[in-house]
Amino acid sequence: MKSRFQSITLCMAVVAIIPISSACGGSSNSDIETNLRAQLSETQSQLEQAQDLITRLQDQIGVLEIPIETEVTETETEELDTTEENIEDAPEVSEAETQAILTAEYQWLVQSDNTIKLQELLGIEADGWYGNGTRTSHIAALENLNLPISGVPDVPCAAQADITEEVGEIESETSSIEVDLDGDGSSDEAKIVTISDRKYVIAETSYSSSSIWKEFGEWEPYSASEVAVTAEFGTDVNEDGNSELWVKVNPLTGPAGGAKEHYVYVFDSCELQVVKDAEAAPYAFLRGNTVSGETFYIDCVTDDDKSLLVYHEDYRIGEPGDFVWAYVPTALHLVGTTFEEVVSSSFEDEISPAPDPLPTDNCPKYS
Repeated sequence: MKSRFQSITLCMAVVAIIPISSACGGSSNSDIETNLRAQLSETQSQLEQAQDLITRLQDQIGVLEIPIETEVTETETEELDTTEENIEDAPEVSEAETQAILTAEYQWLVQSDNTIKLQELLGIEADGWYGNGTRTSHIAALENLNLPISGVPDVPCAAQADITEEVGEIESETSSIEVDLDGDGSSDEAKIVTISDRKYVIAETSYSSSSIWKEFGEWEPYSASEVAVTAEFGTDVNEDGNSELWVKVNPLTGPAGGAKEHYVYVFDSCELQVVKDAEAAPYAFLRGNTVSGETFYIDCVTDDDKSLLVYHEDYRIGEPGDFVWAYVPTALHLVGTTFEEVVSSSFEDEISPAPDPLPTDNCPKYS
């Protein structure tokens, strides 16, 4: 930078001297001396102005250079600090520990701290659930290191044949709702599809990473032209983590309105199955208000440490204008794919006056 300013100074000096040389000529010595002195004085003034300009430029450049150097230094320091922190936070796993984690035994769709360690090692979402995604990454890591896959759990449910291959092309379908049928903590999409005038309950689960399905109304001739069938909501009446799917049946003929019939489906023994009663008949629930005035609803309670679904029916006894409301609760305990009736002093099994206030349709529902 100094050499540049020195060059500028030299050029200005040369420019200033040129007029002096050209002034030499036929004038008298006195005139020449006077002219030279005037030109020297002017040149000296120009040099002083140039020097002032150079000084100011140097000061300005110095001011501009200092923040730039400081900013770069601070940025580099921050990056170094961040890198060091990341290195310190990254868990160090030895080769022996890596092999121990990879070759350990794991259980399918069981949440555990060991599975979290495995998922962290594999670099995937560490939610603790060993499912299809974890299994795929696990096998790939083992094969890459030529390690045995004996600790990898088998998928417990074989994939069901695709409904389009087994039955036929889907002609129409309802909107999907989300319920956790397989109890893995993730929602499964459930809906009703129509194929050749028949209805089918179909859902996606994490067990086989494919759809499961079952014909609706295989115990009765429900045709697609006679009823509308929809997946309405999910519950967990026995609080086991596996949701129940409530399927609503709405007749397309007959009186409009009134209570709607419901059937409950569960995912059990790798199959989608309808819940039945003690006589092995599909359990049908009416829900809502009937045209004739009865009311049917469900109530989830805990009695004697059991999680129960209480099915209520309220109706009138007596003649029009001279009647009382009767209240009939039926307590049910869900075991596998069967609703078992619970006889308890907490629930009157015979007609009794309705309590005040009436119970509500309060089973937690989600969709």
